[in-house]
Amino acid sequence: MGLSFIFRNDKEKLIKSLGYYGIIKLPYLLTRSGKEKIRGYSGGLSVDEIIKLNNEIGIELLGLYLFHDYHDNLRFSFDAISALKDQITKNILELDDKQAEEFLKGRDINLTKEDQEKWKNETKGFKVMRNKGEFIGTGKLIADRIVNYMPKERRLR
Repeated sequence: MGLSFIFRNDKEKLIKSLGYYGIIKLPYLLTRSGKEKIRGYSGGLSVDEIIKLNNEIGIELLGLYLFHDYHDNLRFSFDAISALKDQITKNILELDDKQAEEFLKGRDINLTKEDQEKWKNETKGFKVMRNKGEFIGTGKLIADRIVNYMPKERRLR
């Protein structure tokens, strides 16, 4: 699959889906790589210039990997959290230090009864993890644990 752009209507749908996290704008030219990965480009080339370059030499990837698309459920990539941190205002789980350390090591977090009670009103699904005001990654809240999506190369040893 070659370079595929995401234009206005589809971009608006994506931004609407990102409202789940509080995101209201994406200042990037968006592309798909594969079926699920969405990348954002903020460089100086126009779409026409990129298409011309693609026709001449072939471009496989363009921009920063932002999201994984699970059929309209978007999960932030590790780098997208940093790029969009000023807009992320919803679906954030605040982890204590012990939980954050486990999460940063790439482990799932088993929720205590106290955690389950604290987050009982949270919708299940993808969340942005935070510790002491700093975003540290993405996970998926399910009934009794948080599934970790920390990339292996970013985990603490």
